[in-house]
Amino acid sequence: MRSAECAVAALDGYQELHHDCRQTKDIPLPHGGGLVLVRRCTCPCHTQIAGAS
Repeated sequence: MRSAECAVAALDGYQELHHDCRQTKDIPLPHGGGLVLVRRCTCPCHTQIAGAS
């Protein structure tokens, strides 16, 4: 699922919003036994960011 920023960035003229996405990794639920509170954004633009390290 895409973040709100990346969903809008898919529209013409809003591509710069990809840089505003903050969902770059999963956020686990505290004491949730592996449950994820917020999943990372699945937008392909993040694969470039992860490979840059």
